[in-house]
Amino acid sequence: MDAQTEFENIPQNDRMLAMFAHLSMFFGSVWIPLIFWAIYKDKSRFVSFHSLQALFFHIAYTIVLVVLVIFVAIVGVLAGLIKPESSGPPEMGAIQIIVILALGVIVMGFVFVCVALAIINAISSYKGGMKKYPIVGNMVYKRVYGVN
Repeated sequence: MDAQTEFENIPQNDRMLAMFAHLSMFFGSVWIPLIFWAIYKDKSRFVSFHSLQALFFHIAYTIVLVVLVIFVAIVGVLAGLIKPESSGPPEMGAIQIIVILALGVIVMGFVFVCVALAIINAISSYKGGMKKYPIVGNMVYKRVYGVN
């Protein structure tokens, strides 16, 4: 049976589990896809693919988000050290405010994009699709299906 024919005959239950694996970003993070993958790795390649893909994406998302937040904190502190000479009480300088706001926008943009990807993949998987996350999607697909 080729991959296209297999995707057309995906049971409703498998499609729902795949959808919940992607949406677990909101309520279970890595535990839900890990449990789905452990239970269905030998029963359903569709659920296995989507849960493993969601698991790796959630891990990567968390790591990148933590690094970004630490980076923002460090840069914010360093920007606070760059102040014009003043004899008054310490206050936040314009450079520090601009830097923190710009980095905050970057962090919020990253979160928005990741949430959007999770929702798009959840909808696609519920419809029986094989939408892939950047980078991790192809690696997981090769591992589960053994093809490109």
